[in-house]
Amino acid sequence: MNPNYDIKLSRRGMLFKIARVVTSKLIKGRYYFANVSEISAEDLRERLSSEHPPLLIDTRSKQEYTSGFGHILNSKWMPLMDLVGGFGSTDKFKAKVKELEAEFKEIESFKEQEVVTICPGGGFSLVAAEIMAENGFKNVKSLGGGADGWFKMGFPTTLDEELKHED
Repeated sequence: MNPNYDIKLSRRGMLFKIARVVTSKLIKGRYYFANVSEISAEDLRERLSSEHPPLLIDTRSKQEYTSGFGHILNSKWMPLMDLVGGFGSTDKFKAKVKELEAEFKEIESFKEQEVVTICPGGGFSLVAAEIMAENGFKNVKSLGGGADGWFKMGFPTTLDEELKHED
């Protein structure tokens, strides 16, 4: 069997699992995830200044990432929250999954490194972090309070990064 085919199925499986977990836990208001810890905005800011800063995965929509307060410098935009918007249409959902598959391939090399997921308020990033942990990421955390908490602390953000996905 072709090993690239197995990896592709694994990434696709991860994305479909995110959708399933979102509907079963997030929508029902269950925010406990055994495999994931949260990191505070203060601790993340300190970690970003370290010799080995974590990979930041921002799961918010394009509009949230590129407007308003923007995003944390050097974060990688992976609009996992857009999957939720695709629930009403199978074709739209499948298209979003296909778009995100390449993004997951790019971060596979970070499985042994610290990764922090970010969403608007901290709930969805817990879902994304849990799925990543279940798929072999050894040190994945969710930003407690999400991007909103980071912004409220007055920590730096930017609007100056180009996006790979264009609508």
